[in-house]
Amino acid sequence: MECVVQGIIETQRHVASEVRVLCDLEQPDPTWMVRHIGGAIWGSGADQISVLVESKVSKNVLRLFYALGYKLDHELLRVGFAFHFQRGASITVTVSSVNKMLKLHATDEAVPVTPGIQLVEVTALASSENYTEVAAAVSSFCEYLAP
Repeated sequence: MECVVQGIIETQRHVASEVRVLCDLEQPDPTWMVRHIGGAIWGSGADQISVLVESKVSKNVLRLFYALGYKLDHELLRVGFAFHFQRGASITVTVSSVNKMLKLHATDEAVPVTPGIQLVEVTALASSENYTEVAAAVSSFCEYLAP
């Protein structure tokens, strides 16, 4: 389950970014994580690259964001799988169906956003030292995904 929250994130470059609060419902005791997705960085050899930061958090994370002035924008229920492989970089591919939650936290009543179409996300860890190689590896793999 993803809760997308909106708020002001101050940056020096004023690049649009997004904060998501994720809950892994497959665990016996659901685990929570905050994901900050920075604005897109356009680079040679890559269609679009964004800086992504993830942190594990406690289950009261939504209350914290509300107290900081964030507002819940929408909730999504993602159902799917992920796999990892090595191809010039450690690459993770996530394939999921995205469902919209009509009521707050009502996972049983979620409806598909795009029935029959899955979202494919390709991510890889990169640093300023290996950015070019990682971008090339991700771009090379993504060419196989093109219709």
